[in-house]
Amino acid sequence: MSSTSDHNAENARRAPVSIVCVYNDEAVLDSCLRQSVSAQSADAPETELIAVDNREGRFSTAGAALNHGARIARNPVVVFVHQDVVLHSLPRLEEVAAELLDATDIGILGACGIDADRSIVGRIRDRIVPIGELAPTPRDVDSLDEVLLMTTRDQILREPFAEEPLLAWHAYGVEYAARMRRAGLRAVARDIPLTHNSLSTNLAKLDLAHRHVGDAYPELLPLHTTCGTIRRSGATADRLSAGLRRYNSARLWWNESLVARTTRRASPDSAQVLADIRMLIDDALETGGKASLHVIDLDPEAVATFSEHLDRFGRPFRVTAAGADEARRMIAERQPDELIFVASLTPDVLAAWGPLEDEPHLLGNSHSTGQWALFGATAAELASLWPSWRNQPVPGLA
Repeated sequence: MSSTSDHNAENARRAPVSIVCVYNDEAVLDSCLRQSVSAQSADAPETELIAVDNREGRFSTAGAALNHGARIARNPVVVFVHQDVVLHSLPRLEEVAAELLDATDIGILGACGIDADRSIVGRIRDRIVPIGELAPTPRDVDSLDEVLLMTTRDQILREPFAEEPLLAWHAYGVEYAARMRRAGLRAVARDIPLTHNSLSTNLAKLDLAHRHVGDAYPELLPLHTTCGTIRRSGATADRLSAGLRRYNSARLWWNESLVARTTRRASPDSAQVLADIRMLIDDALETGGKASLHVIDLDPEAVATFSEHLDRFGRPFRVTAAGADEARRMIAERQPDELIFVASLTPDVLAAWGPLEDEPHLLGNSHSTGQWALFGATAAELASLWPSWRNQPVPGLA
């Protein structure tokens, strides 16, 4: 970065924020959000963390818990964050808050959303993989992921989150973005460096929450979200949705298989799978008998790297940004009990690396994560993780 850019970044206007988090697992809160905020307290002394304890089920919906936190916030901007999020830069968070205070047309801002073209907008790290298109300035979206949401304190007190039982712990951010858009305000995604160190996926009753949002905002349908598209309900509409899902599934399989064919040309002797590795990395560590995870990110625009005390189910987890040559050296120096995951892989990198027979490995890709590689385990050792025909390229194509 140039010295001019450094000067501008150092002198960017900032606004302290109140970070509100509802939690049900104090160990997760301590190791992720609370630790990352505490470590940067000297850089953002007026920013506060309000942790709303819901271990005893005091609040029945996310909206009720987060509204409670907003009411006791003391700063002009309130940021709602999941307990398993690591914030990499409180100064950057405060800069975005200042931008929000200057904007009169934004109702809700988030770190990650989905636009009308079904593209993920806003660069974050989801578990181990950077996802989302860059959004250095606010970009309009259909909806926002609840991983991090931001609005002014005046706004959230005037228009609190919905406490509708059908929403429960899902889609409250989707509903709020729809409400703001109906009111003529913008729902936007903006780059905020964070890692969502999620250890689980909870989709229970998500369909009910989405149906409620669809019924409440029919004029905004189809409404794209990070957990699928909300469409009109009814027998005819449901049949159409089922057909669209089958079509999209086939299209994605074909496109991923085309990527696998290109990868095969660059690394002809490497086994390949089609899989969203985010959901399977912990199983890969367990099945492969590995004690630690090292993520190497080849993306020059990658979300901030870290080596702080993160873990996944008791296994230490670190991230390194590296060029192709440095990454190849680290792979060659891998410890026996270490699993290396390489994100943002490209065929050019594979071709530059040359033969990989000296390292047990597996290559993969999915539309959600791009191309990736695992080093430290073979395809045969991890075969139980990819049992479906959908995990293999279209026959004959790759």
